[in-house]
Amino acid sequence: MAAGKSTRTYPLTLTKPKPLLRIANKPILAHQLDQFIGLTEEAIIIVGYKSDMIRAYFGESYQGIRLRYVKQSEQLGTGHAVMQVRNHILDRFLVMNGDDLYARQDIEGCLAYPYSLLGMEVEDPRQFGVLTVEDGLVKDLIEKPEHPASNLTSVGMYVFDRQIFDILDNIPRSPRGEYEVTDAVKRFAQQAEVHCHVSTAYWIPVGFPWSLLNANDFLLEQGFEEPHIEGMVESGVEIEGRLSLGKRSIIRQGTRIHGNLWVGDDCVISSNCFMTGNTSIGDHSYIAMANSIKNSVIDQNVRIEPFCNISHSVVGEYALVHSGTVTMSAPLATKTVTSQVKGQIIDSGREQLGVVLADHVFMYPHVVTYPGVKIGPNTAVPAGTVVQEDLM
Repeated sequence: MAAGKSTRTYPLTLTKPKPLLRIANKPILAHQLDQFIGLTEEAIIIVGYKSDMIRAYFGESYQGIRLRYVKQSEQLGTGHAVMQVRNHILDRFLVMNGDDLYARQDIEGCLAYPYSLLGMEVEDPRQFGVLTVEDGLVKDLIEKPEHPASNLTSVGMYVFDRQIFDILDNIPRSPRGEYEVTDAVKRFAQQAEVHCHVSTAYWIPVGFPWSLLNANDFLLEQGFEEPHIEGMVESGVEIEGRLSLGKRSIIRQGTRIHGNLWVGDDCVISSNCFMTGNTSIGDHSYIAMANSIKNSVIDQNVRIEPFCNISHSVVGEYALVHSGTVTMSAPLATKTVTSQVKGQIIDSGREQLGVVLADHVFMYPHVVTYPGVKIGPNTAVPAGTVVQEDLM
C-alpha cells in the first residue's frame, strides 16, 4: 500500500510520495521490494498521491520482480486500498504498508501460515491496533485504545485470501471517515484462524520526518548490505567505521570518518571534512571543504558549501546550503527535541534533532537553525537568519 499523502511527513512529502523518501541512499519502497527478491514473481503496488513519480522510478520490474500498479483514486483508508486489488487476486496474498521497513524473516514468518498478521511489542501501544492473542491466534484487535490490555500491536503486515474482500464490503467507515483494514482483520479473525507472528527482527515505522534518521541509524548500524568502495579514497583519509562509496565518488585527503558513512555515485567529499555518526549522502552531491556532518540523511544533488555544521538533520534533493550554516540539534530546555506537526507540538523522542530541509531549499551564508525546525520546498533563507520556527 503506497497511495497515501502522508501529511505528517511534511515538508518532505510536499514534493514526492513517502515511499520515495530515501534512507541509506535508497527509497523506502526499494528497501521493501529487496525483502521479496526470490520470494515472489510479482508485486502489486497500490498508488495514489503522486503516483506517476513511483511509476517513473520503478518501471515495470525491480530486481526480477514484475511490478503492477493499481490506482486508488480517493484515499479512503487502508481497507479501501486493499479493495482496489480485488480483480487482480486469485488466492492468498500478503499486504503490507509501503512506507515502513520490514524484515524478510518476518515476511517469511507470516507466509508460514494460511492467514496471519505481524505483531510487535511497543512501548506505547495507544498509537496502534492492540492485539489479544491466545495460543498464537488473534482473538481481538482494538484500534488505539486509551487503556491497552497489552503492548502487543499489529504493525501493518497481513496474509489474506479472497475472503477478505467480502468482509471489506461490509465494514462501516471509522470515526475518521475511512475504511480501515484493521476493522476487517478483526472480523476475519472471528471466522478464520488468523495467526499472530510476533516479529523476530524489526519493524521501523516512518511516520515523521525524523523517522528517516531513526531508520538510517538502524540500517547503517545493522549492516543492511555489505559496504563497497567503488570510488576513490585519497591518501590521508582517516576511517574509523564502515564506508560505502559509490561509483566515480571521491573523498579527499584530510577528511576524517568516525562512524558509518554511505555515499552514493558521483559525489565529492572535499578535504578536511569531519563525518561522524551514521550518515548517508545521495548521488551527485557535493560536500565542500572543512564541513562537519553528523548523523544526517543527505539526499541526491545536494550542495553544502564550506565551514558548515550539519547535525542530526535531513536535507532534501537539490538543497543548497551556503557556508557557515549551523544546525543546532540539542534540545534547549527538555530532554528530547520537539517539533510542530499539523499545528501540534510533537515530542520527537530524539535527544538530538537538527533541521529538516525539503527539496530545493536555498540557504544563504551563516544561517542558524534551532532544533527540530522544518523548512519547506523552494524556500530561500536570507543570510544570517536565525530560524527559530518552521518556514513552510
